[in-house]
Amino acid sequence: MGHQAPANVLSTPMYGMSHNQTFDPFFGQSGFDDVLMGSFLHDIVNTNDSVSHLFGTNSSAFPDVLHFGSDDLADLPSSAFDRAYLASAPIQGSRLSEGRDLPMSLSTDPQTPAVRRAVHAGEQAFRESMWLWDPSMEDNTISEQANLGLSTDHSVLQHRFRELDPRFRLSQKSRDRLLSMVLRTCESGVQRQVVSCFPSVEFLSFILADFRARHIRQISPWIHFDTINLDNECEEFLAALICAGAAESRQPDIRRLGSALQEAVRVAILKRLEDDNRHLRDLRSTQALVLILIVGLNSASRRKIEIAETLTLSAVTTLRRGERFRNRSDTRSGIDTVQQSEPLDARWMKWIQEESFKRLVYHVLFQDAQVSSALFRQPIVSYTEINLVLPCSQDMWNANNAETWWQATLRSQSASDLPPPTLPQALHDPALISLRRDKIDVQMSLRVLVSIFWLRVWQSIQLRAASSLDMYGASPPSSDQFFQQLVSHGQSLSLRFSEGSDEMHASIRMILELGLMHLHVSLEDIQLLAGKEGEDQARKAAARLRSWISLPESRKALFHAGQVAKEAARCPLDFFRGYHAVVVYHASLTMWAYALLSNSQSERQSPQLGTVLEYNGPTTLVQLDENETPEIKRFILLGSATAAIKRYKDKNDICDVDVSQIVPLTNASDVMMSMAALLATRDESEHYCIPLVDYLTRLMRSLAKASAAMKLLR
Repeated sequence: MGHQAPANVLSTPMYGMSHNQTFDPFFGQSGFDDVLMGSFLHDIVNTNDSVSHLFGTNSSAFPDVLHFGSDDLADLPSSAFDRAYLASAPIQGSRLSEGRDLPMSLSTDPQTPAVRRAVHAGEQAFRESMWLWDPSMEDNTISEQANLGLSTDHSVLQHRFRELDPRFRLSQKSRDRLLSMVLRTCESGVQRQVVSCFPSVEFLSFILADFRARHIRQISPWIHFDTINLDNECEEFLAALICAGAAESRQPDIRRLGSALQEAVRVAILKRLEDDNRHLRDLRSTQALVLILIVGLNSASRRKIEIAETLTLSAVTTLRRGERFRNRSDTRSGIDTVQQSEPLDARWMKWIQEESFKRLVYHVLFQDAQVSSALFRQPIVSYTEINLVLPCSQDMWNANNAETWWQATLRSQSASDLPPPTLPQALHDPALISLRRDKIDVQMSLRVLVSIFWLRVWQSIQLRAASSLDMYGASPPSSDQFFQQLVSHGQSLSLRFSEGSDEMHASIRMILELGLMHLHVSLEDIQLLAGKEGEDQARKAAARLRSWISLPESRKALFHAGQVAKEAARCPLDFFRGYHAVVVYHASLTMWAYALLSNSQSERQSPQLGTVLEYNGPTTLVQLDENETPEIKRFILLGSATAAIKRYKDKNDICDVDVSQIVPLTNASDVMMSMAALLATRDESEHYCIPLVDYLTRLMRSLAKASAAMKLLR
């Protein structure tokens, strides 16, 4: 039977919401319909694969669990990779031929009004998705200008505990330059309001200090703050730093300021580049452009996201045409950077210029790989065109003056006569990262390799989609040589950098495990299972996934999903960003789909075993969010146990001593609730917030409730 979809939540306006703010497509005004979703899932996973069960099936609109909406612009996400959850994007093509599809419905009955409403809701939801933006007259650059001022600086009090470095305190002159730049982008009707409410020097200085504190703690910092002179920098660069800091504030009104400032800076930086094309090769102008693109990709605005995507290609082209993708002959080492006869300060500044450009290129590579893995879209950057030395050591980068930098350079040279490895050399032999650790930033270099690993995973997915290979039995991907090499390479990276001083950081290992997981599961089919394209496609996806769960491929995917959970739990809060929330969410969906279908299939094949799979006591459990053990290897190969994860708890959970601390992957509801609790613990920093974590946590809990509702319908 067909189900009527929930109200057209994507096109229903929220009271008081402006035209450029997005409505929450999952929760709506009355919340996510757990019972309706549960009923839908029950019918899908408990239906035989015969033609008779497809009669009368029509498309309906249910949450697209891989593509995310957000609340409103007051709750902006916190990193460029949050974009992954604020947009609907195409997924990789089906890995199956049409011959493997289930028969389409043969019903010739006319559609009922309820079915027509469901079909219309599905079509409208797709049109209103973040991916398909249909611009209107109200979508323009002036729509947020009223948010360029703050009525009060009360929120500064929240930042007073931070020590403000005098070197990074804005002067009144710099504040006036910022205001002048903003006013040049404003309509005359709002200029008076902006002038009267534009933030004070103290407020802007604290926002800048917050961003600096977050940036220097990153695994891969790419802006060298110790060489920034605020009074001498262009106002577009200063404004980009401030809007990037405001976008991650815990105060919603400050986040709105950051969003509005991003619009002004985008207009201003493009004008700067147009007015004088020499700025296309200028470091600060390029850094400002990349910063405002990151804020745009963070936003919940379809307009901002699309414009940021468009300009990302421009930023990549600017770096490529400026020959920043390839080594310059004089940048192999700090000593050879410039002539020895130059003053040390001048040599240091020139070296910082070159190193900053190099790190900027790598940062663009990181962003591209993360957005690609989150949205399943074609990467923009080809790693084969990058021929740069790996990032310098932290001692050299963190030097706050020329003398300290020079001493770090001499130590690096004395450690070995060998030059730091280039990216192609490290790709050919990752062991060079350990062998020349004194000359490079190990963690940033590992992040480079892992990002490129995802780009190769994407290639594998596309090759599989264009060939006869699939993971459902006929031509498994393990028969493909490129696939085998890729799996071997990923496992080698994981093992090689698993301990000691070169141990891969948890935030990087999460991305590696995500790539390995994607090699063994089709997230497209999981999306279809949840109702993205209606019941017909959901039933076909369920049939394909039922074949998948009986194969070692599914257990390999589960293991890597469990490893994502393990690394997320040990990842320090300061390093857990919006993109990492996406990684946890994708891993959760993999475990959720497996639990949903494996339990249903077991009951269909042997109903008397249903109570055994609902774990109530003795059985062989294998925890997938622990280090790999012989028991896990046997489970992957033979399926000779029940997979499980820890029962994660957030700070709001009430401890119940009677509840098992292990969650078997036979209970979809408990699995999703546990992973939601894990994600909730990742947004407890007092310095910044990740609004996307809260949003995805609520979505995961609603999917858990839908699974519980489905269980009641058995």
